[in-house]
Amino acid sequence: MRNLLALAAFCVITFATVGYFQGWYSLKANISTDGNRNLNIDFNTKKITSDIGKGTEFVQEKIKTIEENEKKNVKAPEESGSAPKR
Repeated sequence: MRNLLALAAFCVITFATVGYFQGWYSLKANISTDGNRNLNIDFNTKKITSDIGKGTEFVQEKIKTIEENEKKNVKAPEESGSAPKR
């Protein structure tokens, strides 16, 4: 249970750090005239959606190239008559 809590905390901290540097959200602190402090968090959902889409496409392309390379590596030895390399 403690490990799951640590994993959840790690994910939240990672999202917060990466999101801040990627411009997914911005923080604004204001002090009103009567002394009250306000903290505003503005999420840029268009940028988040765009970045997630780009990341998904990147991963899919990498998986496709790995699969193509695996197919080439398997087919090449069959044509030459030797055993597959390991």
